[in-house]
Amino acid sequence: MKVLTMGHACVDITPALNSSPGLEPGILYTVGPLSMALGGAAVNTARKLHELGTDVSMALASGDDDLAPVYRELLERLGIPMHLVETPLSTSYTIVVQHGGHDRTFWQHEGFNAEFDPRDIDLAALRPELLHAGYPSLMPFWCRNVTALRDAFDAAKALGITTSLDLAHVADGSVASTVDWAAWFAHTLRATDILSPSWDDVASALGPRGEPTRDSLAAAAAELVAQGVAVVQLSAGRAGFLLRTADRDRLARGGAALGSLADQWADQELWFEAEAIERPATTVGAGDSLTAGLIHAIGLGLSPGEAGEFARRVAGAHLRQEPLP
Repeated sequence: MKVLTMGHACVDITPALNSSPGLEPGILYTVGPLSMALGGAAVNTARKLHELGTDVSMALASGDDDLAPVYRELLERLGIPMHLVETPLSTSYTIVVQHGGHDRTFWQHEGFNAEFDPRDIDLAALRPELLHAGYPSLMPFWCRNVTALRDAFDAAKALGITTSLDLAHVADGSVASTVDWAAWFAHTLRATDILSPSWDDVASALGPRGEPTRDSLAAAAAELVAQGVAVVQLSAGRAGFLLRTADRDRLARGGAALGSLADQWADQELWFEAEAIERPATTVGAGDSLTAGLIHAIGLGLSPGEAGEFARRVAGAHLRQEPLP
């Protein structure tokens, strides 16, 4: 299966930390070596798909500042075909604060992601079988222009391409926090075949939804399917994740990747326990790895149960930083 990822990309700048650094004025806090790597949904998902053996390429924005050469060099090192949309903006970067067994904190600069228009990608020329878009809440243009991603997905579906979407946390005070996400979902999800958010992504967009239990995830996934999605993979970190699918007719309209699986995948609701990992080597990119595992499994034609189990193993291997299954 040929996959194209697009959307959020950045340079992750991560200082090595043994504890949380302070912010007291005038105090010197000792930190470890600095590492720089590519991050963002488009890159993380493509990198994991590439490791799994999927035929994948990326459609990304690119900036024009002192960090841009580093960004381009890191992209070249991946060895994944890419299609860059040039902008005069600064390079997007994220400072990742992560230490011990604690989940990470991000300081994010949107940079070139601010004006990325998904309709600029020539899908007719690239002809993927599946188009995966990531992190609309971190793409200000996608937030301000409610039709942008829907238009791109409509164009993809007119070409028989399966559409896939992953979400990100909606931060207070961001452009995304001003969006009517209920309306955005109602508009966009009708053209979305695969949706793979976390519980926090959905709750931060639509408001508090209680604790992420199996029952609450099932109810939320059912709502998303009712809005038009064919396959929902809704995760809640250590609590596990739920895979919910629509009826056969909706799956049959799911494009090149899903259409042939309609009979096998219709009307499923499956729960998968997360792997118990006391001290993960990293939590950065875990959700994107889960998404990549699902996409790759669909490309292999696996059953829903097999696909969920495969995605679970891919995410667990990423958390432990071990070879893929």
